[in-house]
Amino acid sequence: MVTMSQHNVFQNYAQLLMKVDEFFSSVYARNSAKFSCAKGCYGCCRGGLSVAKVEADYIRRWLDSHPSERDKIKDLSRMRNDPDFCRFLDADGSCSIYEVRPIICRTHGAPVSWSEEEDDGNGNKEESRDVCPLNFEGVNLKELQAQDVISLDKLNTILSVVTRHYAQSNEVIRESLTSIADGV
Repeated sequence: MVTMSQHNVFQNYAQLLMKVDEFFSSVYARNSAKFSCAKGCYGCCRGGLSVAKVEADYIRRWLDSHPSERDKIKDLSRMRNDPDFCRFLDADGSCSIYEVRPIICRTHGAPVSWSEEEDDGNGNKEESRDVCPLNFEGVNLKELQAQDVISLDKLNTILSVVTRHYAQSNEVIRESLTSIADGV
């Protein structure tokens, strides 16, 4: 049962998704020639990815309100034999939950950054950057402007706050996408 507080958090989570999509779109608009991945490219759609509880419940709520999609996913899950790939991929390699895909999926393809645990010797944490190997070929990621890089540190902090409020707990609760698909 979804409480009123949880419903409000779903609204906050939906707003966060919208902000992530807007940021991704702005990065893409400025760098479209550097992107190679497109619909049907599913190299990043790996099995074993986990999501926050609010994301898992958001996906389940969508599946509950879309029974025909739920049935398709159930059929696809039985057919799929490769555990290396996400169980939500359809036969064409497209995401069957694209509308409600989690944040980790929404950021794939764009350059991302995070702070390393070790500092640079001056008490500052070293920033690391990465991107899908199909995108930004030949580009020195360190030279990209911050507006073209998604900060996973910031994004994960915001998601953590939304999740803790949703779960009404400080406990970190994550679920694998595979277990969500298996529960369909």
